[in-house]
Amino acid sequence: MPSSYDRLVATVQGQWEEQGGAAISARRISVAAGVPVSSIYHHFESLEHLLVAAQQAQLVRARAWCKGMLAQAEGLPGCPEAFAGFFAEAIDDWAIRQRDLAFAWRECRLLAGDNTLFDAAGREWDQLWAEFWQEASERFALGQCAGIADRMFENESFLHMLRWRRLVDRAGLDEMARTLGALFCRKPLPPTPWREFAREEAIRSMPTLPQRDPMAAQIVTAAAELIGTSGVASLTHRMVAERAGLTLGMVSHKFKTKSVLMEAAFEGLYSANLERMQAGPGGAAIYGAQDVVSGIVHLLRTGASARGSNELFVAVARDASLRQFGLQLRYLRGRTSRSMLQGLLGPDRPVGIVEAALFSGFTASLIRSFADAGAKLPEDAIRGELESVIALLEG
Repeated sequence: MPSSYDRLVATVQGQWEEQGGAAISARRISVAAGVPVSSIYHHFESLEHLLVAAQQAQLVRARAWCKGMLAQAEGLPGCPEAFAGFFAEAIDDWAIRQRDLAFAWRECRLLAGDNTLFDAAGREWDQLWAEFWQEASERFALGQCAGIADRMFENESFLHMLRWRRLVDRAGLDEMARTLGALFCRKPLPPTPWREFAREEAIRSMPTLPQRDPMAAQIVTAAAELIGTSGVASLTHRMVAERAGLTLGMVSHKFKTKSVLMEAAFEGLYSANLERMQAGPGGAAIYGAQDVVSGIVHLLRTGASARGSNELFVAVARDASLRQFGLQLRYLRGRTSRSMLQGLLGPDRPVGIVEAALFSGFTASLIRSFADAGAKLPEDAIRGELESVIALLEG
C-alpha cells in the first residue's frame, strides 16, 4: 500500500488535472488522499512544499518520457524530412496520453507567477524541454532550429490540450507539423484542408455570449481583469466588487455563486482573447522585420501579461462546461500575424493560415515565457529568437 507521503503527492497531481491549483487546499487534499490534515505537515513544511514535491515527482516522470520518446526514434536516419512525424506524435502523446504531466507543467507556470518557491521547478521544466529539443534537433539534422522547435512544442502542446473533435484535432496537428517540417527543409508548404475546415467551423459556430445589462457587463470585465492580474485564486465576490467599484450585494445579486462568477470571468477573458485574435490589420502599412521585432519587444517591456489567457486555456482544457470556447481559441489564432507576415514577405508570396498560426504561436510562447521578466527582460535573446523564426518563414 502506498505511504501517506506518496498518496499526498499523487493526490496533488490528480487535483491539478481535475480541479486546478486554485481549488487545492489542505482539507481537500487530505480527504482525497484518505489521510488526516496533520499528515501534510508531518511530511512537509507547508502545503506549498507539498506542491513543490509533487512538481519534482512529475519532473522525474517527464524526464523519463523525454528519454523514451527519443529512444523510439533510435536508428532512424537523421534527416529533417522525418521531423514532422516525431513532432506531431510527441505533442499528441504529451497532451493526450500524458495529460496529468501536461497539466502539472502548466500549473507550475501559474504557480511560479505567484510564489517564488516554484521558480526552481519552472527553470527545471524549461531546461528539460531545451535539452529535449536540442537532442531532437541534432537527431533530425535541423541545424540551428532547436529553439524554434522548443517554442512551437510549448504552444502547440498547450493548444492540443483543448479538445474539439479528436479526428480533426489530430489531423490539424499533423498539418502544423508538416508545415513546420517543410519550412525546416526549405520545401513547398503542404495543403492544410483540416485546419481550414476547423477555422471555418470556428467562425461559423462561435458561442453566443449572454446579453449583459451594463452592471453585469461591468462585473464580467472586472472579474476577467482580476484573473488576468492575480489568478483564479483571487476571484471572490468581494474582490470583484472592489475592482468594479460596486457593492458586494450588487455583485452577489447578479452572480449568486462563485462558480457562476467564475464562468462569467472566463466569458470576459474569452471575449477579450477573441477580439485580439479577430483583429484585422491596422491599415495598409507594410511591416519591416525590425518593426515587428521591436513591436513585440516593446510589448514585453511595457508589461504584457499572459496570465489571463493561460488561466482561460487551462480551464477550458480541464472543464467540460467551458469547452464551447475551445474551438475558437484553438483555430482562430493568427489573423493579425497573417497581415504582419504578408507585409514582411510581400504580395507575391501568399501567407497561409497555418504559417500565420505558427508565427502567432511562436510569439505567444515568447510572451508566456517573458511577460513577467520586468527589468530582467533578455531583449537581445528575444530579438534573436524572433529574427530566426522570421528568417525561417521568409525562406
